[in-house]
Amino acid sequence: MELHQYKNDGFKEFRIGCHACSGLCCTALYFSKYDGFPADKEAGVPCRNLDDCFRCSIHKDLHSKSMKGCLAYDCCGAGQIVTSLYGEENWKSNPYRAQEMFDVFVKTFYLQQLLWYMSEVLTLRPAKELWEEAEACIKELHALLKSSPRDILEFDTESFGAKGNVLFDKTWIMVKKQVGNSKNFVKKKDFMGHNFKKSKLIGCDFRSTFLIAANLEECDLKGCNFLGADMRDTNIKNADLSESIFLTQGQINAARGNLNTRIPKHLIRPSEWL
Repeated sequence: MELHQYKNDGFKEFRIGCHACSGLCCTALYFSKYDGFPADKEAGVPCRNLDDCFRCSIHKDLHSKSMKGCLAYDCCGAGQIVTSLYGEENWKSNPYRAQEMFDVFVKTFYLQQLLWYMSEVLTLRPAKELWEEAEACIKELHALLKSSPRDILEFDTESFGAKGNVLFDKTWIMVKKQVGNSKNFVKKKDFMGHNFKKSKLIGCDFRSTFLIAANLEECDLKGCNFLGADMRDTNIKNADLSESIFLTQGQINAARGNLNTRIPKHLIRPSEWL
């Protein structure tokens, strides 16, 4: 039995829409050249490549310039949500509210990530008894994100995030019970550069794990939990992640895959995976 079920694309709300955003990710956040961005940049300072229309002037060249940080970044739709909340106003037209807009964006990005995971809970058959709880949380966040910047800033994200983590832990327990787990796997915090090539890693727990430059080529990763895992330059070529859980688009964008890499249906295969 497959773990996921997809009745429709419940993840459309998380697709980035740069055409409807005022360049928030390129301005609000801190960037480091070391992480694959054009240059070191302080939070609140626009990227040097952001043009007057809030577009990236080197977007078509990001791959050839190896801008891995830019290519991997995904705001989960937070940019267009915050931009729409302010209507015709933006950080450039009203610099006095710029910091508020940046703070709302950072908080909205976090809430969108929680929404992503909660939406995935609704696709997981083993977690069916948790669907009602997940739906209630989703409804609450949707209402919040349509309210006002002040309401978002005043929202208790710490308490809500803790509630979400309990939900995700319960989901993981149910999934693991369904798929079992690889007996020889020992969970660690740091798997940087580790060679798992051709391993059967069914039901392994990679939550909040460093998988930077790890080799997962040709691995069976059914039921593996990737919530919060750092997958920069992780080799997932020819690997099967189609039934892995809590993977985000940003993680997929940051990893190295190919046309034979299998990913969950709600994720988009990066165009550079050849």
